[in-house]
Amino acid sequence: MNKLIIYLLLCLLTIGLKAQNATDFIAVNCENQRYHLFSELDSGKVVVMAWAMPCGSCVVPLQTTFNVVQQYKDSLPGMVTMLICDDVANTSCSSLVLWAKTYGMENTLKFSDPAIKMTDYGETAMPKVVVVGGPQHQVFFVSDYDVDGKSLEKAIDSAITMITGVYERQEFLTSMKVFPNPVSNSATISISLNKGTFLNISILNEIGQEVASVFSGSISSGFQKINFSTQTLNDGLYFVQLRGDSENFTVPISVSH
Repeated sequence: MNKLIIYLLLCLLTIGLKAQNATDFIAVNCENQRYHLFSELDSGKVVVMAWAMPCGSCVVPLQTTFNVVQQYKDSLPGMVTMLICDDVANTSCSSLVLWAKTYGMENTLKFSDPAIKMTDYGETAMPKVVVVGGPQHQVFFVSDYDVDGKSLEKAIDSAITMITGVYERQEFLTSMKVFPNPVSNSATISISLNKGTFLNISILNEIGQEVASVFSGSISSGFQKINFSTQTLNDGLYFVQLRGDSENFTVPISVSH
């Protein structure tokens, strides 16, 4: 009886350890280039895999993922890469590439290849986002249906730390608030900046399309306030997106006239 219990515990431990590691694949991307996951990880890269149908509900979570990945392009160029994968490889590459381009996610690798399976990381979800990296090909993040940007950042930072030994995020933004929220006809964005930078602030609809530009230009460090109008917007959910030199932040708002 004791031997049986020990055997079952060892089996559970083995399953748990296996679930923490990435599954290797060799696939061909939409630019007809061969891609070997473990070769990328062994070269010191962090890989963010995102599966989509593609579908409307996938847009905002994948844009959040894309924006987080883009934060590393200047400080660690080429180290963090994002893969957009069709869920079951039944969408043509041309459609997948167009979908990603339409929603501003061009700086990604696109795949419609059955070798890349989301079920290697749990249940089927739309979308599904996974972060893998490190010499042991570890899984740092799995998110189904939605993506929390801060949690994704922490996962990527953890992967980078494992690879490089040390990584400290240098954020230019210490706080961002929009008030009042819900918004009637106008609102104020309050931000606190560690350093001066060039900012673009825009309003996105529920599917991630820009519907209004709020601000574009250089801004100094410290506490700043920016007013904007929502009179031309229909009632509903929107996102105020702030884009800096290398980082992006998004705050949801509800418009109700």
